[in-house]
Amino acid sequence: MSEDRQPEIKYVRKRLYVTDDQTPALSVDDDGYVRCGLTVDMRTNDMLVLGLVLSLKNKKWKADLIERVKEKMEGATTPTSRSVRIMELLGDD
Repeated sequence: MSEDRQPEIKYVRKRLYVTDDQTPALSVDDDGYVRCGLTVDMRTNDMLVLGLVLSLKNKKWKADLIERVKEKMEGATTPTSRSVRIMELLGDD
């Protein structure tokens, strides 16, 4: 990298979002940061999203969950096989 070209420093503001919609949401950034959007009503769906966020803050629980998913996805090496496996997993009750 030349001296006149410095690396870009990016700042991402992490915060709680209160949604205008009636649907809470959860997302996970590439760095593992978990963010959520909740309504002010704190209905059952809001509580489920908040519970997942709290669970994902537990590093051991999160690592164990990722390991279980890796085991389930073992052998699915193409985009198609991964999609099929995901649909099979989502169909299991």
